[in-house]
Amino acid sequence: MKSQVEFYLNLELQLVRRDPLETSSSVKKRCLERDLETIQSRVQSEGLSFLTKTLPLLGKAVDRALECGKLNVPRGFKLAPKCASRPAFLQAYFSLVFDEDGFLLDTVNVDALRHIRQVLYIAYKLKIPYSKSEETAVIDRFVQVDKDLGLQCDPLTDRIMQLAMIITGRVFNDFDHKDIHPRHGPGAVATGEKLEAKWKFSRLYSNIHQVYPYYDYYVAGGAREIADRLAWYRSLTRVKSGSAKVVLVPKDSRGPRLISCEPLEYQWIQQGLGRKLANFLEYGSPYTRKRVNFTHQDINRTLAKASSASLRFSTLDLKDASDRVSLELVRRVFERTPKLLRALEACRTTETRLPDGSFVTLNKFAPMGSALCFPVEAFLFWVIIVSAVVLHTNLPLNAVGRRVYVYGDDIVVPTEWASLSIQALSLAGLQVNLDKSCINGYFRESCGIEAYHGHDITPVRLSTLWSTQSHDGSCLASYSSLANKLAEMGYTEASEFIWNALEVTYGKIPFGTFRASYPCKLVSSALKAETLNRSLFRSRYNKDFQRVEFLLPSLSSRRIRSKLDSWPRLLRDLVSPPVGDPSSVVLRRSTKIKRRWTTAA
Repeated sequence: MKSQVEFYLNLELQLVRRDPLETSSSVKKRCLERDLETIQSRVQSEGLSFLTKTLPLLGKAVDRALECGKLNVPRGFKLAPKCASRPAFLQAYFSLVFDEDGFLLDTVNVDALRHIRQVLYIAYKLKIPYSKSEETAVIDRFVQVDKDLGLQCDPLTDRIMQLAMIITGRVFNDFDHKDIHPRHGPGAVATGEKLEAKWKFSRLYSNIHQVYPYYDYYVAGGAREIADRLAWYRSLTRVKSGSAKVVLVPKDSRGPRLISCEPLEYQWIQQGLGRKLANFLEYGSPYTRKRVNFTHQDINRTLAKASSASLRFSTLDLKDASDRVSLELVRRVFERTPKLLRALEACRTTETRLPDGSFVTLNKFAPMGSALCFPVEAFLFWVIIVSAVVLHTNLPLNAVGRRVYVYGDDIVVPTEWASLSIQALSLAGLQVNLDKSCINGYFRESCGIEAYHGHDITPVRLSTLWSTQSHDGSCLASYSSLANKLAEMGYTEASEFIWNALEVTYGKIPFGTFRASYPCKLVSSALKAETLNRSLFRSRYNKDFQRVEFLLPSLSSRRIRSKLDSWPRLLRDLVSPPVGDPSSVVLRRSTKIKRRWTTAA
């Protein structure tokens, strides 16, 4: 950890040394020296948490100020001389954004604002190991939120739910829940199967079987396969329903993320129905097409950036979005589509196992980790907002529906409907995160873009931990991307610092373009990359392809020989055709570095 802290400290110092305004004032240069001293002294006394927690705390205060117009400096930061509410840290830049009392200037220097946020947020998303207390806090919150779920019992809520029910009936009028293509998901399963063991089903859940019969949805050959594998079919353990399992995975500096691992047979059907729902909502239904999205973030991103200048749309963010969608809410909204509702409930685990071995009966529809979580919650957010606006304005459904955009829990609504949308979501038992919602000011945030007055001010954030292991391909890929992004943003010194650190661990880094299939330093053309690589790497002329090739460090995944055969092998190859050699299996999270001959691109 000591070497990692030193790496991140030096990276932060390089960021601060970069002066995007190229100021020459001796006063501002003294401020810069004090900023560097502050970072060094506080990292020495507080450790990595100064970069991952304390600085982002100031960053969040800045974002709230962009929304409300007034900066409230959090504890732990001294105020600048003669200033009532402006920090001494980075004061040369803060003075170009806020006045002495912390109020936004009439004309904000966007370059200064972008630099402030880059310095404050660089390490915010770093996936650092979390403590036992952080783990306990996340689990306790998960349990408590589930206990508190419920709908408001009042006439307005009933009216919104009634209209949402009618709209849902129209949206899914011609939806066929039976026409799905099941498949496995990328994550772990509660029942413990891994790799090729996932293709050997061993349990028959009656809840699923009644809607999606095993002889139709769990085999490739239908009745013929069942007849051929009758002993296997009879050996399946008969269970009414399954239990999920809670696991904690690194998220960012705030602590772990809670994920639900679903049983193998549940995950199989969930993936099929979940993908069907997502595809139908995004492309099929005329009501939600290009409004409820799952693959195209650009729609929300474009609206957010444009609205940071026009204020036409506001962005809403939900707190604990997946965990607050109750089963009661799903039942109310999907009441007029009973067949689809039955399918949704059949694919839903009713309880989950906590890390301590205890079980919790779930009031929520599906926690994060279920393949049904994302499409169902996105549609619910859309239909609840649309229903509330239609009731309030008496506008036709199409006029309202085409102005509400949802991607997961990122919601974009016309600014005049923002308060109404927040009220409607709250009545449905959901909670809008007002600190991350952007309504009043010129700051907007949605789907990974953060914009102010029409300018993209999104900082580059670290996520992967720095490693000095020369075989760690994930680290090489992540930090190569980071170095290229910082160079593009003008942080040349920080970019060079990363490249130098990478070369100490991995050796010379090749050059390439954005089309390159290997980690590289980006240049403007393939010809330039080829010229620069000639002096660094072995080259040859490939007569078959009539091109110059270089022996470059590239990323590849570890593979093992496939032992799957017979009907399970056929099912695997039909559902997810293997890439490359069909007799090998790719191991997940096994990125390694291997030198291979390739052209500079």
